[in-house]
Amino acid sequence: MRFLAVFVTFVLAAFPARAGWLRLRGTKTELVTDAGEKEGLRALARLEQIRAVMPGASDDSGRELRVVLFDSEKEFREYAKSETISGLYQSGLERDYIVTYAGSELPRVVTHEFVHFLLNQTPAPLPRWFEEGTAELYSNTQVNNKRVRIGKEIEPRMKLLLARPWLSARQMAAERPAAPEREQDVEQAENMFYAESWALVHMLNLSPNYRDHLPQFITLLAQGTDAAEAFRTAFGRDFARALAELPGYLKKVRSVKLGTPPPTPFTPPKSELLSDVDALLLRADISLRRGLAEQARSLFEQAAREHPDSATAQAGLGMLAMTQNRPGDARRYLEKAIQLDDKDATILFEYALLERDAGAGNERVRELLEKVVGLNPNFGEAQLLLGVRATDDGRYDRAVVYLHDAARLLPRQSYVWHALAYAQQKLGNYPDALDAAQRAVRTASTDEQEHMAEALRDALRDQVLGKSVR
Repeated sequence: MRFLAVFVTFVLAAFPARAGWLRLRGTKTELVTDAGEKEGLRALARLEQIRAVMPGASDDSGRELRVVLFDSEKEFREYAKSETISGLYQSGLERDYIVTYAGSELPRVVTHEFVHFLLNQTPAPLPRWFEEGTAELYSNTQVNNKRVRIGKEIEPRMKLLLARPWLSARQMAAERPAAPEREQDVEQAENMFYAESWALVHMLNLSPNYRDHLPQFITLLAQGTDAAEAFRTAFGRDFARALAELPGYLKKVRSVKLGTPPPTPFTPPKSELLSDVDALLLRADISLRRGLAEQARSLFEQAAREHPDSATAQAGLGMLAMTQNRPGDARRYLEKAIQLDDKDATILFEYALLERDAGAGNERVRELLEKVVGLNPNFGEAQLLLGVRATDDGRYDRAVVYLHDAARLLPRQSYVWHALAYAQQKLGNYPDALDAAQRAVRTASTDEQEHMAEALRDALRDQVLGKSVR
C-alpha cells in the first residue's frame, strides 16, 4: 500500500491537474485562457504592442475585443474545423472575438487576427487579398526597446511561392478562390492565396515604386471605386501587371524600420480566476457563435443544470431557441434570464427582438432597446433599431442621433448607412443624406442591398441637383 501511495503521488506530480481558466484585461481587450498566466500575458502583451505601433490602430469605435486562448490545439479544432488555420476572428453584437491556441506561433497568429479586428472598423470593405496580406505583413512585426520593424520574410510563405505555381490575377481578386475538386487542393489553394497576398501587400507598402501611391488606393476604395479601377488609377498599372512584377521584387525583399517610436513596456494586469460556470459558458458561447448548435445546447444545458441561478445559461438556451425558430422556448428561457439578471445588455436585446417579432407595441420595444443602450452605449444593433423606430415614428432628429452612433459602431453594414440616409432625407439634409447613401452603396454585400442603396442615392442626387439649380 505504501508503494501504491508513492506511485500515485508520483503520477499526480508528473501529470498535474489542468489549470483553470484565467481572465486578463488590456486596452479594450479581455483575454481568457486555460493555457496559464504566462501564455495569456504573452498574447496580451503582443496585442498591446501592435495596438501601439500599427497605423490607424487607435480604434475609437468603442468595440470591445475578447480573446479566447485555448491551451489545446485539439480543443481549438472543435470550433475551427479547417486544418489550414491557427486562429479565427468573428464579429459579435456587443464585442468581437479572436479564438486561437497556445504554441510557438502564438504572437504571429494573434497579431494576424487582431489586424482583422482593426480593419473591420474601416468604413468600407477592402479586397480580401488586401485584408489577408495586411494581416500577414504585420503578423511578424518586431518590437523592442529600440525599434519597430515590419516586413521580415515569412519563411513558409516564401518557400511556397518558390515551389508552386501562383494563382492568377482573377483567382486572387475573387472573394473566395474557386473550390478545387480535391480537399488537399483546397488547402494548397488557400495557402498560396495567403502567400501571394502577403507578397503583394509587402510590395505595395515597402517598394519605392508603389508605397507612395498606397494612400490613394485606400482612399479610392473608401470612396466606393471598383477595386480593379482603384488599383489601376492609384498605381498606374493593372492588378495582373503588379502580380507579374512580384517575382522580381521577392528577390530583394527586406524588412524596414518604422519611424514609429517603440511603445512603452506593457504593465501586466492582475489575472482573475474564472468560475467553473463562467468557463463552461465561455465554451458554450463560442459554440453558439460558430453555429455548433448541438454542442452549444449540451454546454448551456449542463451550465443551467449545475448552476440554475445563471442568467447567462438561461439566455444562451433562449438565443439557441431563437436561432432554431422556437419562440415559445426562447421566451421562457429569456424571461427567466431577465428575472435572474436585468442588467445584461445582450439578454435584454435578444428579448427586445423576441417582443418585436411577437408584435409588441413600439413603446414596449423602444423601452427595452433604450435599456440596452443605457447599459452599453456601444451596442450598435440596438442603436440601429432605435433609429429605425424613431424614423417610423417621424422623430427624424432623434433617429439621426441613434443612426450616427450605429454607423460609427457598424461602419461596414450597408443597411445602417441606408437607414441614416433615409432619416437625413426626411429632415431635408440632402448633402448628408447623399453621403450616407453613397456609403450604403460602397458597403453593400448583396445585390438587393446594392439595388436599394443605388435607388436612394440616385433619388438624392436629383434632389441635391434640383436644390442647387433653384
